[in-house]
Amino acid sequence: MNHKVSIVVLTKNRHELLKLCLDSIAMQKYHNLEYIIVDSNSDKNTMKVIKSYKSKIPIRIIKAGECSIGAARQIGFKKAKGDIIAYIDSDVELPHDKWINHMLVPFEKPSIAGVQTLAKSKPNDHPMLKRIHNSFEYKNNIIDIDHYEPVGTSHILIRRIAIESVGGFKDINFKEDTDLTYKIMLQGHSFVYLPDEKCYHHHVDGYKSYLKKEFRNKYHGAVCLLQGIK
Repeated sequence: MNHKVSIVVLTKNRHELLKLCLDSIAMQKYHNLEYIIVDSNSDKNTMKVIKSYKSKIPIRIIKAGECSIGAARQIGFKKAKGDIIAYIDSDVELPHDKWINHMLVPFEKPSIAGVQTLAKSKPNDHPMLKRIHNSFEYKNNIIDIDHYEPVGTSHILIRRIAIESVGGFKDINFKEDTDLTYKIMLQGHSFVYLPDEKCYHHHVDGYKSYLKKEFRNKYHGAVCLLQGIK
């Protein structure tokens, strides 16, 4: 495998979770990686964490300012140089040091646009977090327009050419990822799901953050409905 992989992490004021994320990224054994953090006006604590990792991995910090999640993902994409883009959100912890290596294997087939996995929980995670992770599982290991299921970009590898072919991410705060992957599938491309490579995705840490997430999703979902976004 000779792919250059650009890891793109989006963050805003997530310094405690960001440590777990960057620790898991720094331990990856794959040899050809680029590290990009797209930051949206984070506080001093978050910036201090980011800068502390620059001695371990050559992080490029991109200042995005206040913008939508879609715009931030697109900024990271535009700055990336790899032929494979690895989106890893700042509240995601990779499960082991060969994760990138394993996620790259399906790209041996040119028809594969991206490789996706889902999230799993740790034994001491909050019950609401376990509920989120247990609420969804793909029916097939190949996801395409004929076997469609929503594919997010919290922990995924996607070919650069696939993102370019659909014009990149929309400047929106919700479903910016599933909008992109749906359009890629419409072109006849497929995504591979690797159930053995599930990550730890720390969406929420209690009932308060769970309710906040649900409210945000419903609000942005209503906006997307009005705008006709699938």
